[in-house]
Amino acid sequence: MTTDTLTAPVPAKPATTTKLTGLTGHNTTALSGITGWTVSKTTAVYNGAPTAALDSVQNRMDHVRATEGGRATGYASLIAVRNKLKELSTGGSHPAVQVTIKRAKKKPAATTTRTGSPMARMTRKRQTEYTTAELLSALETAWAAIRANHTEVPAVVIIVGSGTATKHAKYGHFAPTRWQHGEHRLAEVLISGEGLKRPAEEVFTTLLHEAAHALANVREIKDTSRQGRWHNQKFAALAGELGLDTTKDPKIGWSPCTLRKETATTYQSVITELKKALIAYRHPEAIGGGTEKKTNNNAVPCACQCPRRIRVAKQVLELGDITCGVCDSTFEPDE
Repeated sequence: MTTDTLTAPVPAKPATTTKLTGLTGHNTTALSGITGWTVSKTTAVYNGAPTAALDSVQNRMDHVRATEGGRATGYASLIAVRNKLKELSTGGSHPAVQVTIKRAKKKPAATTTRTGSPMARMTRKRQTEYTTAELLSALETAWAAIRANHTEVPAVVIIVGSGTATKHAKYGHFAPTRWQHGEHRLAEVLISGEGLKRPAEEVFTTLLHEAAHALANVREIKDTSRQGRWHNQKFAALAGELGLDTTKDPKIGWSPCTLRKETATTYQSVITELKKALIAYRHPEAIGGGTEKKTNNNAVPCACQCPRRIRVAKQVLELGDITCGVCDSTFEPDE
């Protein structure tokens, strides 16, 4: 007769759950159907650690953006939940949503971590490979936050590019109807790569600056002149509406903007995320030295965003904007 030895089952690892409370109906609806999430009217619980919860939300966002685009229903709500989960690692806070992490007690490890062990290697500082995905995500999240507080500001396509390709360096620009999405035209907001060397608050100020131009376009207000360089008092009023203070410059008008303290407080979480994403910047375009041909004083060389170049008599240029039929941007002097 043989005797079978029964082996006691290995107990499961202590469970960890991540609970979000104080959510809106839009938040919980957006989380419904994501594996691992259980939602009620104002509460969502994920059966796992915050990092796993964050990954699940990010994966759903990537899927929605790839199949339906960034304007899909519920996408902005997913952004809000993702940002809340990200704040766990930065110690951020939120006036409504609260996060509770429930972990079962574990017995202390029998052995200590040795120098050179896998755990020690994981905690060493090392240079990460740079991609623009996190930067663009942070910029789009910041624009979504601006739109949430100012509903007239339109959806745009945000790009990062050169701000020194022409004579007049810039930190950003707003260009209406530059992009085509299905049957709809979308505006473009450019953030210059050279300007990413600045603090996050100043980069966010540039976003609000361009949002003021976007608001002017929606309301059909002419807020600039001189090929978009001179910013008038109508622009100053729009910038003030969005939370900026303006000062007058003798060459570009009311273009210089600074972020008010209360505005910085309102957008504290998105500025924090933007700061984490600002880990690279672009070097300015090389400027040729001393070999340019003398130009005719009666004609002004101009360039668009393509960039194509033309020469226009000063008197003709002063009559109004000249628009490129390829990129839909204005030809600007490039002397």
